Amino acid sequence: MDDPQNQDTRERVVGGYRLLRSLGRGGFGEVFLGEREDGTRAAVKLLHASWAGDEGMRRRFTAEVEQARRVSGFCVAAILDADPEAEQPWIATEFIDGPTLQASVEADGPRTGVELQRLAVSSATALAAIHAAGVVHRDLKPDNIMLAPDGPRVIDFGIARAVEATSVTASGVVGTIGYMAPEQLEGARLTEAVDVFSWAAVMVFAATGREAFPGPTQASRIARILSGGPDLEGLEGPFAEILRDCLDKDPEARPDAATLMGRLIAGPLVDGGHRNPTRGPEGNDATTVTPSPDAFTRVGVDPTRVAPPSNADAAPVDPTRAARVDPTRVAGADVPAAHAAPPRSLSQAPPPSGPPLLPERAPDTAESYRPAPHSHTPVPARGGALPPYHFAGSRFHDPGSLAEAMREDWGAAVQIFNNPAERAVLGAWIMDDLRDTTMDRALFRRDVRDANLAVASFIAQSRPDLPPTFRGRDASMEGLRALFADPRPLLTGAPLANEMALLARPELLRILDAHTGPEAGAHRRLAEDLDRAERVGTALYEELSRELEGWRSTHSTVNPALVMAFLLHPELIVQPADGGDGGVAEWIDILWRRVIAADLPDSAGYAAAVHGAMSTVQALARQRRYWEERHSQVSGTHEALEEKVLFQQRMQRAARWCKYAIVALPIGFVLKLADGGGFGEFLFGLGLLALVASLSINVTNAVMCGNAARRAQRVMELHNSRQQLPQLDSGVGRIRADLERARRITSG
Repeated sequence: MDDPQNQDTRERVVGGYRLLRSLGRGGFGEVFLGEREDGTRAAVKLLHASWAGDEGMRRRFTAEVEQARRVSGFCVAAILDADPEAEQPWIATEFIDGPTLQASVEADGPRTGVELQRLAVSSATALAAIHAAGVVHRDLKPDNIMLAPDGPRVIDFGIARAVEATSVTASGVVGTIGYMAPEQLEGARLTEAVDVFSWAAVMVFAATGREAFPGPTQASRIARILSGGPDLEGLEGPFAEILRDCLDKDPEARPDAATLMGRLIAGPLVDGGHRNPTRGPEGNDATTVTPSPDAFTRVGVDPTRVAPPSNADAAPVDPTRAARVDPTRVAGADVPAAHAAPPRSLSQAPPPSGPPLLPERAPDTAESYRPAPHSHTPVPARGGALPPYHFAGSRFHDPGSLAEAMREDWGAAVQIFNNPAERAVLGAWIMDDLRDTTMDRALFRRDVRDANLAVASFIAQSRPDLPPTFRGRDASMEGLRALFADPRPLLTGAPLANEMALLARPELLRILDAHTGPEAGAHRRLAEDLDRAERVGTALYEELSRELEGWRSTHSTVNPALVMAFLLHPELIVQPADGGDGGVAEWIDILWRRVIAADLPDSAGYAAAVHGAMSTVQALARQRRYWEERHSQVSGTHEALEEKVLFQQRMQRAARWCKYAIVALPIGFVLKLADGGGFGEFLFGLGLLALVASLSINVTNAVMCGNAARRAQRVMELHNSRQQLPQLDSGVGRIRADLERARRITSG
């Protein structure tokens, strides 16, 4: 149940702005609608009190102010005033009277036709202006695009960074899952290309109402961004091609904002109209290129590590394979050509020309081959030679040593499994050249949705004797316990949070369980516990959303990485802080009953669910505070008005009776003159008394209840309060009923 005015009734004045109501709350601050005495309205963002004492956060808040001032005001909410040095830092920006793109799409449905093109062009123009100021936003999402009457505005530079900082040194991973580029998730250095990726993901949401990389869990969404293709179902034509280019895994392959804007305005994008989608930044037509099959699955590579091939016609190869192989050396230079294996294997096809060979790791003869422990013994090719496989500039003759090398150079291995052609080469070498029958064929014959999992599976199958690693990180049980000992990155969005999310996946843990080690089966048990805990936490959300009216519009999710931290360190299962808010504390106490009543692994899932629901709990507490305070205020006012109106009504009735009694005054006077009787004197006295009483009543009514206009206004106010009270009674009743039902749910 939403607060009808979303109002925070606490009277506050910040920088001359009276805070009228809350507009939204994030991890680092809350935004209020503020108003000056002259009527100027602004969106006033206050840094949370808990962060105000953090010097790092103060510097970040100051940077936000400086960066927002660098951007042209036509496309962002202009800064009106700010004080980053205040006890509680604040910034006042232009108030945009309109919904967010997120709220608009949820309420009115996706954009189509010219309306969609107008949104795409306007938002891309804003992005180009932001980048022209040397700023990378890094958190472009539907909630950060306001739909003003004169066009969209980009807001919230809270995690923006200057280009000159991010392109060289920044490695922090911050943003919103679902709209983050692959290099952002992997902690690589960032460029303007991350915003282009986010822009395309936002446009997919605007056009379809769903995320570009959907998934049932946070981990699955991350995996799909890193290795899967976008969901562009329902989108076609030039607009879809532009989105595909912008959602390329390789940041170097994406157009910059200026080029993007040029492509968008070059011709119709939707509802008919055709044009060449590959116009360059200077407007010259280029040949339309059909994306290669791996264009949607490649993981972005640090552009400084990849040199483009000099031969444009050469077959695509792994960019990390710096060394080229002499095309005359197929199965080994020491073996006569007549005895070389026939060219049936993809691994033996002539590679592109390039630099001379690097030193080999092993001779090309079977006699000198020594298999590593637990590796698969290859079958020699004809002539006694073993066909080599080239990886990262070196030759390998068995899967075991190759797996060890991939373990050390994980990024290059991911490139192999992300590229269908390269993966086919590796599969041919394993299955055809070495005639290995133990390796899972699915690694090479099915589409790879997550190249990281594929690499982990290849290493685990080839070298189970090696300690388990993932993306170069120790993934043994001891290593996982050390990594998940501190869950704070998961709550603050620090760079390590995304790495932890990638590790907290049951499918990965089951793969890692193939490695031999001191804790046999521990990874598999952890996977089962994680799977169960995440399910029970999600089930709690579903039950609350189904049974409680205030939870029906919530979007809380269980963070599997937090679940895993609780599973590995049960001592970390503690209630979240309530921030001194009694309403929040009551909700936490109610929900925490499930945690107390359950054992591991369920208690870990419930605990993660409670932590994940904190934003919902805080919103419900604010709503309850508003409704109860408003109910108390209106009830008190209603009682006072009712008493006052009752008094003035009594006085009016008395005055009316006195007015009637005054008639006796002239009648009594006439009778008194006529017969001088006592009855005439009685009537005369009664009329005189009524006249005096009427004058007294009118004076008292005017003094006590105001003039006639004020008394009429009071009656109208009482009427209005009578109309408000049933709605407020109902609202408060629903809130209290939700609390009671929540108690029954968590106690059952």
